[in-house]
Amino acid sequence: MKEIIVGILFVMVFSHVNAQKHGKPISVEALQKVMLDKTQEIVSISCDFSQEKQMQYLDEAISSRGKLFFDKNNRLRWEYVDPFEYLIVINDGNFIIETDGRKSEYDIESNKMFSQISELIISSVNGTVFTDDKFNVEAYVDDKQYLVYLEPNIEELKQVIRKIKMRINKSDFSVDQVVMYEEQDDFTEINFLNKQFNEVLPNHLFIVE
Repeated sequence: MKEIIVGILFVMVFSHVNAQKHGKPISVEALQKVMLDKTQEIVSISCDFSQEKQMQYLDEAISSRGKLFFDKNNRLRWEYVDPFEYLIVINDGNFIIETDGRKSEYDIESNKMFSQISELIISSVNGTVFTDDKFNVEAYVDDKQYLVYLEPNIEELKQVIRKIKMRINKSDFSVDQVVMYEEQDDFTEINFLNKQFNEVLPNHLFIVE
């Protein structure tokens, strides 16, 4: 479960958890309003992503890459393509995982943990994450970007994530990078690349046979 959460929290930079916060503090409410106004224009998002997972007992980070698709119907496809294949799809109240040719399907509403994961993923993409009372939020701004720090305040999330840090693009208010700090000095960093907005996404992307 922990690996699922760490792997799919996304459209959410990399610094040590004890590093100083950079930029000028700003109102979370003001940033939230601008982001909500901007995200109302978004029908779909597609992009590539690269991910690095650093664990205390490993000398080198674990690197992977893949593709992300999301549309206004809250359908999501998160697909790892290298060095392994791993697929996560959220569609019509179902949370589907496929790995090594095996598919596992979960009813989001009947599973509290998957429901929280789904809500967090969707709120991260559509810009409503700042209104989520599951997190304490701080926001900063500099010449190039917004920096947002989220700390979970419910036990289910505290057990797997200590802090989330997002770097938000000032030109289009999309998330460029996210880092999730876990136990001790472990963290996962995700970079979002080649973002495309409002393309028509075929239905088959959100279906797992």
